[in-house]
Amino acid sequence: MDGQHGELRKQTYDSLVELLYDELKRVARSQLRAERADSLRPTRLVHDVYERLLPYTMSFSDREHFLSVAATAMRRLLVERARRHRAQRRGGGVDPVTLDDLISGRTPALDPSVLLDIDRALTTLRGDQVKMTELRFFAGCTIEETAQTMGIKAETARKRWRVVKALLFQALSPTTRSTLTAR
Repeated sequence: MDGQHGELRKQTYDSLVELLYDELKRVARSQLRAERADSLRPTRLVHDVYERLLPYTMSFSDREHFLSVAATAMRRLLVERARRHRAQRRGGGVDPVTLDDLISGRTPALDPSVLLDIDRALTTLRGDQVKMTELRFFAGCTIEETAQTMGIKAETARKRWRVVKALLFQALSPTTRSTLTAR
């Protein structure tokens, strides 16, 4: 890639990030709900994602595609962070929560090992199931937003999400399942 083309791509990327900055911060806040509230803030996570995605030459088909890629990058950054800061305790003294609680943000901070186990469990899902989980869990999208992004009807998304939650819960380690309760 020549210098002129690279600079034009960076300017386009900068404009896109500026245009969607508030939405990116909303996604970051959603992902940080289950993260320990120490030094990482939504603004920092957005900036880290910016730095992570900048070197790649990719085009985005629309707003939802860009936000989906950004949400995936945020998830990967948080998983890397959890690996670096893994706590030694294994759920002791943590109140049980549901996957729905995690998605809605109605949870206390989770042990990093739970986040790592959820990330590992994602590898057992198919591509569209992973995308749905990333949109619901990590990007904080509603069923309607998820359906729109995936190009399906909301009712279809609801049905698929019930199946995905069951598969995801089944793929979790016994320790994480004891922390998360299925309803």
